[in-house]
Amino acid sequence: MTNRHAGPARPRRADVTAGYDWGVGAYEALWSPVILPPAAALAASLGLTGRCIVADVGAGTGALLGAIRAAAPAARVLALDASAEMLHVARARRGAPALLADALALPLANEAADAVILAYVLFHLADPGRALTEAARVLRPGGRVGTITWAWERTSRADTVWDQALTSAGVPPGPLRRVDTGLDRPAAVETLLASAGLHPQRIWALRLRRQWDRSSYWDLATGWGANRVRLSRIGADARASVLASLRHKIDGLAPADFQWEGEVICAVATKAP
Repeated sequence: MTNRHAGPARPRRADVTAGYDWGVGAYEALWSPVILPPAAALAASLGLTGRCIVADVGAGTGALLGAIRAAAPAARVLALDASAEMLHVARARRGAPALLADALALPLANEAADAVILAYVLFHLADPGRALTEAARVLRPGGRVGTITWAWERTSRADTVWDQALTSAGVPPGPLRRVDTGLDRPAAVETLLASAGLHPQRIWALRLRRQWDRSSYWDLATGWGANRVRLSRIGADARASVLASLRHKIDGLAPADFQWEGEVICAVATKAP
């Protein structure tokens, strides 16, 4: 019997983690630079000073470490993530103190951090509100939390061609990895922060754009973790055939077909003193 009161489906941690583990190379080289500027602006807006302790939850490959230290050179930053492969890069390339962790149960003591960052994280979680409650728990009184979520994305024509080709070839869809509902409007973000006992201070939107070319798009699409997970569901011969067909289709697209844009919502909130 169907439960009429069941909420919308939410991502499973294992599915999200698998996507990042499988796609760490493409993420680090191609996607992280696209989404980093809003996160850097968020870090600069947190009022970090002195030897503050910053928990970067969902830190990935640690790309935000430089921006945090630019805002507060003496800051002590802990990179936390559910993907072991992403944290390996964070340690190896950026020397970040890194810890495998679940955003819904942070391995930190109460009031241990001066700031918590959740950049591009909440929409991947089974319970975004619980993650913010955890952030509030580990914040000292007067500490700040910063979040980034997606307002919208306008995928490229190349993305549509890619997805249609896989569907037509009978490649099963990948698992749910992201849900923006409840996180895609400033008012919704404000309500969610307040429900965790945090006091929103500033919420703003930033627009992102990227013009890929055939080569960079192909590297991103074939290296993207979610795509790799999806293609792993078919045999090697079928996979090679699908990719060959896709290569032909992608090579026939015009430059305008590789344009991507989106908008993110950035928010800063404080914990009551």
